[in-house]
Amino acid sequence: MKSEKIIIDVGSEFSDMPFGRDEKDGDSNGLRFRKEFLLKNLEEYDHIVIDLSNVLGCPSSFADEAFAGLVIHEGFSKDEVLRRLSFISEYESVKNNIVKYINEAKPLAKKG
Repeated sequence: MKSEKIIIDVGSEFSDMPFGRDEKDGDSNGLRFRKEFLLKNLEEYDHIVIDLSNVLGCPSSFADEAFAGLVIHEGFSKDEVLRRLSFISEYESVKNNIVKYINEAKPLAKKG
């Protein structure tokens, strides 16, 4: 893993209107962002800066699925997610809500 960070400009690299949890909600959903952007980059980089400056909003369904989904579905601890991700947004409420979703996330029990 590289020790440097990477910046993901969500508005230009993914969508200026990220929305929804999964493919039922369209292409710009949180599941796709988590799988195609977050997981890939978390394998390669120690820290990811999520730049939300160029998006028209960050709905709870998208944010919860993309970011809290790392805890719920991918086996990351809350502490690791909060340590390895940071967020740029002109709105503190957007950043605070994302952190809240991560802190409230509970890993799904493994079926076995």
